[in-house]
Amino acid sequence: MQDVLEARKHIEDSGPDGGIKVRLILKEKKDIKETEVEIRFQEMDAEVENLISAVKSAHDSLIGIKDNGDSVPVTFSKILYFEAVDRYVFAYTSASVYKVRNTLYELEEMCRTRNFVRISKAQIVNVNAVRKISPDEGRKLRLLLANGETVIVSRGYVGDLKKTIGMKGDA
Repeated sequence: MQDVLEARKHIEDSGPDGGIKVRLILKEKKDIKETEVEIRFQEMDAEVENLISAVKSAHDSLIGIKDNGDSVPVTFSKILYFEAVDRYVFAYTSASVYKVRNTLYELEEMCRTRNFVRISKAQIVNVNAVRKISPDEGRKLRLLLANGETVIVSRGYVGDLKKTIGMKGDA
């Protein structure tokens, strides 16, 4: 059995300067205790800052309360959406539902840089968890999430969602 698995992938993305080249090197090492990420760059620019932000936010978490009362850290990247129900706010993941002590307004602010967007008065969705967007009655949108659940984007929030995902068209 090989102790180190190495995969190399070259990604080319044409940017305004004619082409940005990124080399992604992944190495699986069984003998290390924590994951390390090293980013090498020629110049600190917006793309490097976005990459750093994405790596940092991959393990950001908040405290969720399970049904039995236990408090556990819940990673933002695992959260599909937040929903306010009867004066409580819940975080939904593919596996569980957690009560959180934050208001939707606080979560909206906390998640501003983490690809979450408000879709109704009572819900904030993780854009990375959206698998399909379909039109719904009354100029609303229906989102199919990674766990097969659907949520509705209220008319007043359609523009915010479209802006967040870079979708064109009128709100």
